[in-house]
Amino acid sequence: MKTILPSLFCLLCLPAAAHAATLATDGTTTWKIVLPDEPTVVEKTAARELADHLQLVTGAQFQVVAEQDIAADAASLIFVGNTAKAPVKEYRFDEIIIKIDGGNLILAGHEKRGCLYAVYSFLQDVVGVRWWTAEATFVPKKPTLEVPDDLAISYAPQMISREMYHRDAQPTVFSARMKGNGSLTPEYGGAVRIVNFVHSFYKYLPPDKYFSAHPNWYSEIDGQRKHEHAQLCLTNDEMTQELIKNVLEALRAQPDSKIIDVSQNDWYGFCTCAQCKAVDEAEQSQAGTLLLMLNKVAEAVEKEFPDVLVESLAYQYTRKPPKTIKPRDNVLIRLCTIECSYIQPLSGEQNASFAADLEGWSKLAKYLFIWDYTTNYNDYLGPHPNLLVLAPNVRYFVEHGAIGLFAEGEGDDFCELKNWLLLRLMWEPHLDGDKLIDEFLRGYYGEAVAPFLKQYWDVLIARAEKEKIYLGCFGVTSEKWLDLATLNQATDAMNQAVEKATSVYGPESAELARLQKSKMGIDHVWLSRYYPLRVEARDQNLPFLGPDDPLRAAEDFAARARRFKTSAATISQEANFEAYLENLQAQFLAQQYPPEICKDLSPDAWIAFDALLFNNVNNAATIVTDPEGWNGKSVRMDTKVDWNTNYTPPVRGKYRILASLRCDGTMQEGRLGSWGVYDPQGKKSIETMELTSDQFTTDNGSFDPKFRWIDLGVVDFVAGAYFWFAHGHDPALDAIYVDRVVFIAAD
Repeated sequence: MKTILPSLFCLLCLPAAAHAATLATDGTTTWKIVLPDEPTVVEKTAARELADHLQLVTGAQFQVVAEQDIAADAASLIFVGNTAKAPVKEYRFDEIIIKIDGGNLILAGHEKRGCLYAVYSFLQDVVGVRWWTAEATFVPKKPTLEVPDDLAISYAPQMISREMYHRDAQPTVFSARMKGNGSLTPEYGGAVRIVNFVHSFYKYLPPDKYFSAHPNWYSEIDGQRKHEHAQLCLTNDEMTQELIKNVLEALRAQPDSKIIDVSQNDWYGFCTCAQCKAVDEAEQSQAGTLLLMLNKVAEAVEKEFPDVLVESLAYQYTRKPPKTIKPRDNVLIRLCTIECSYIQPLSGEQNASFAADLEGWSKLAKYLFIWDYTTNYNDYLGPHPNLLVLAPNVRYFVEHGAIGLFAEGEGDDFCELKNWLLLRLMWEPHLDGDKLIDEFLRGYYGEAVAPFLKQYWDVLIARAEKEKIYLGCFGVTSEKWLDLATLNQATDAMNQAVEKATSVYGPESAELARLQKSKMGIDHVWLSRYYPLRVEARDQNLPFLGPDDPLRAAEDFAARARRFKTSAATISQEANFEAYLENLQAQFLAQQYPPEICKDLSPDAWIAFDALLFNNVNNAATIVTDPEGWNGKSVRMDTKVDWNTNYTPPVRGKYRILASLRCDGTMQEGRLGSWGVYDPQGKKSIETMELTSDQFTTDNGSFDPKFRWIDLGVVDFVAGAYFWFAHGHDPALDAIYVDRVVFIAAD
């Protein structure tokens, strides 16, 4: 286990010396980079990265040579990796050494990737290079480059596993430069890989292979053995033996692995048989049966693979530590924060139960990893005001013995800042989070812009804290905490930032482009809540700083989303994001073509919703070409199911609601269908109307081929309510067609 033990922090950086080692003078150098005679692929990468960056900094070319090609007493050399100059010691995991010795610079460390991290730390902390993102790097221009000749740094991170899970943080080169190790290719030292990474019960014992013959290996739920959305019966010894056999086979197939996962599926469904229930009740946690099984697996693994850890999750129903059962020393517990609030640090009042669990596990488990959530799955695009808790949370994990952190991000709100901040902190948790944030704002967006962005975040975070929202990673969208007055303040700060970036850096500058991407968060709030915010401004006599032309703003937003490769507005939406962008625009497109009933009304007095926006329940409705539709299309509902289409408009208040409808078929009398408004939060119907043949037939008894406006009357529309349409299922009615719905503000 010596290769993965966490290290104590040891950093010695002496005060500025009177003398300095000069690596380059006026763009030229006599220094050479020295590699071992038989360098590893990682050492070659480290030397290449060092030479390339030093050339960018100084303009000089630093030649890379083999150790055998230099004189024993030569100076002005940079030794990279396991050369004869590297200190002989037992290096801690990912440890680095940076020092000036005898007129030479030594960059060395742990055999896996220590010399690479030493190079990156030297470039960052001594030379001043900054890798803001995978595509944005700051390289200082120093034709003459000096470093203190008493430079001496020795450091090994406590976090041995450091991964920022975000598409923009995972490219190997950027992750390596930020000293992450969760997604690295071999030339950058390889990733800290985990066999069958998380939710692995069914990877070892797939139900389609085992359930029919061994149903008692799976959860007993409500008196029946099940495998759908279930787990394993963790007190079943026969199951455990087969599990052990399959775990060992998995390790034999990947003999270089140091961690293997054995953890619950990503749902509830734990076993409630008499044996499992007895253990869990005695331990006051479902982690009781989990550890009982894990310890048996870990004991078997240790006999054949003494350097391997068996990982499992303390997640949802297993988050609470058991009362008496302790994990074996080769068991690794990964504690998950999915239920927590992220407007307060995890040590705060809102997260007291999690803090108790973390402190409990830290006393029980020799090895503790963390799975943290740094995004809002329900709103990837809007502001997520968790910025100020990121640094305290990382330090909190480390203070309680965590040696690994997987930070699940995925969202787009200032993701560049959050990715960079978290990767810096995973390597050096002691760093000041506020100073890091300020550094990034100045360096990435520009000195002139940074004060406005600081104001932007101060306003948003202050509002969220004042509202005392429970800022989870699910279920919280901006309307639950971000009011119009605060939104106006944040928008004003962001608008000033854009104006300043344009005037100082130019309309084609990288600083402005970066700002335009980050501005998408506040822009999305305006677009997604446009109509209720407009009503709020009118009712409260407040300014409305939203776009004057929302359709044009939505089109611009969609263009930026494509330009900046934004992939989703919510979790698992990647395949449908283009449709989301189209709908975002479509909600304003209908407003450009007022129906006759609205032509004499103020633009603020009515809202039109195109049927193409509506939800297609069970894929029973279809969009068809329709020359009678306002835009040449309509939504056709046939007899497949009752609930064909519905829509939750972003409005609240009293409105007269009308729908533009027509019908096809031979039916001449009776009920055609119905429509109305439903409140899902109150679980009640607000208004319902039957659709009857007399509403749609002409004098000759046939259906009018043109759309007719059907008036539902005045409805007090509550937040979250939706209107719906249903077919009546009479075979003589071929279809009901929906064109659009209009809301007219009522006094």
